[in-house]
Amino acid sequence: MEDVHQLKVFVAVAENLSFTRAAESLYLTQSAVSHQIAKLEQQLGVALLLRQGRAVSLTAVGQSLLTHARRVFAALEDAAAAVRQAARPDAGRLRIGATSTACQYLIPEALREFRECFPGYSLSILPGDSPVVAERLTEGSIDLAVMIRHERRSRMVYHHLFTDELGMLVSPLHPWAKSGKVDRQQLGEQRLVHYSRNSATFRLVDRYFARMRAPLHDPIELGSMEAIKELVKLGLGVSVVARWIARSEIAERSLVWLPLPGGRLKRSWCIATPSGKKLSVAEQTFIGLCQDAAGALR
Repeated sequence: MEDVHQLKVFVAVAENLSFTRAAESLYLTQSAVSHQIAKLEQQLGVALLLRQGRAVSLTAVGQSLLTHARRVFAALEDAAAAVRQAARPDAGRLRIGATSTACQYLIPEALREFRECFPGYSLSILPGDSPVVAERLTEGSIDLAVMIRHERRSRMVYHHLFTDELGMLVSPLHPWAKSGKVDRQQLGEQRLVHYSRNSATFRLVDRYFARMRAPLHDPIELGSMEAIKELVKLGLGVSVVARWIARSEIAERSLVWLPLPGGRLKRSWCIATPSGKKLSVAEQTFIGLCQDAAGALR
């Protein structure tokens, strides 16, 4: 490769799966992006992308290059950050990956206090489901990952935040709300309003329904917990969430939370850091602030 510019163009195409959107993000023409990709493929002697009309997908070789390219750019960012911190010890950079739920309910208070403690720090947040932020942490493109611990990875250290329990969220007019319990025989008849299929929570819920021998019936997938709660309020489905997600709605009785039959379904929230990494004072402080904020969610 002649320079990192071609690699940057490739990453933009790979992450957008679109030459048009990649060109827009890089402020280049689409023909310039196509030329750079063709030149990169020619230099490497392999096909990195599959083009079928307007659809773009990665080859196995392209997926491998994307993983390494992200590590290259993470290393370049680390080098630049190290230089800036050496020049100004009171400043630094903290890159946080977090689930959308954590971004909404947990991160804001911790960030407010962190900013007061470290006003010279540059902060960035990458929202994403737990598997995504875990992968980005492994690649080195983020420093901390606020996530649900869904599997143990040897390359990570887990700093516990709190454990919660999933239950059934229903409208006050739902028969289960009136009876005060979930009828396991009717689970397969309910429309489930659920969060992202790629999330760690959905994997837990999917396994639960399989264990209950209740196939998901006409599910609705949404990317917002607020939208999920609104649909449940309207009686358009039920959802499986932690009680603290709908604490205010439960208190005002616009929603009802019920324990799941067949055993308790728990999640473990944590902040993951790379194994073997010596945490900075700023990173340790942010973890502590998140642990303090998590106390209100238990």
